Amino acid sequence: MDEGLPPRIPFLPDLVLHHENGILVTGMDGEVAWLDNALNPLGPAHRPHPMRIHRGAVAGGRLVAMWLDRELLLATMAAIPVGTSEQGASRAEVRASMGSNVTHHPKGNLWSHTLDAEPMGLTVEGTTVVFELYRRGLYSITLDAEEQWRQPSPIWQYAKPRPRSEETVGLRIHRGALLITSKGGRVQRRSLETGAVQEEFLLDGIEGPIEHHFAHHEDELVCSASGLLSWLNNGRMVNQTQMSGPVQHAAWDPRLSGWRVAGWREEAVISERTIQRSSTVEIPVHVIPQGSGAVLLMNDGSWRSSALEAEHQPDEDE
Repeated sequence: MDEGLPPRIPFLPDLVLHHENGILVTGMDGEVAWLDNALNPLGPAHRPHPMRIHRGAVAGGRLVAMWLDRELLLATMAAIPVGTSEQGASRAEVRASMGSNVTHHPKGNLWSHTLDAEPMGLTVEGTTVVFELYRRGLYSITLDAEEQWRQPSPIWQYAKPRPRSEETVGLRIHRGALLITSKGGRVQRRSLETGAVQEEFLLDGIEGPIEHHFAHHEDELVCSASGLLSWLNNGRMVNQTQMSGPVQHAAWDPRLSGWRVAGWREEAVISERTIQRSSTVEIPVHVIPQGSGAVLLMNDGSWRSSALEAEHQPDEDE
């Protein structure tokens, strides 16, 4: 076992959300663990709501998230304070209350609302929250849940129909605009003030369906369902490689001026100079560049050091 690695996450990890004071790790059954910037737990894991956090972001000292249970057909959107450790209702209690006038919400919430459709995407910048509900619409609210605008769900201008092309796989705020990426590979740029469409374009050289669209300033990594990685900078193709399976996560590593990727039982580095891959026993669900290397969070809750660390040290004159 690697020395000096963070303590194991005591549940099966799902989402990892970064914020200025640390990270949040969530589990498949709604578990939550707050960690500091050294990846050490700030308290015991707990479950404020017995559903998976489908989308979320941390800003203004609070987690804004959307919880979803497809089996129970329930969805909730709420904000809870960073570091909260309150325990919510059990899943059995939520199931038993269905059909009654009792509604369960995340414990310790600052505000909470039930949703009437599946969450598709969520992004936060400053005090602005933008989210999409499947076939219901696109919404902008403040961190205090005050509505700013709403728009119909995106309609895409495809020359030929593409399967599930209307689904959103990327939602971010960049240079004062809202960018929405569809599963079919098209992008809409919209006004952040009104939600109105300003431009729609096709990602150059990208074949759908797309599963993930990661971005760091002008650098973007588009991941297809087949595991094809396409790195774009200002819309220009920089590098492309095929992974052995679907990608779980990717993060920009400024030390390498490239991407670190958590794939299907493998990790990878993609830069302008090189592409390297290394197999893993477990499935990495998240990668965090750290020092001269990176750490991987595996699907069993354990951490491991990147096997690609030593191979990508920068030159002495860099």
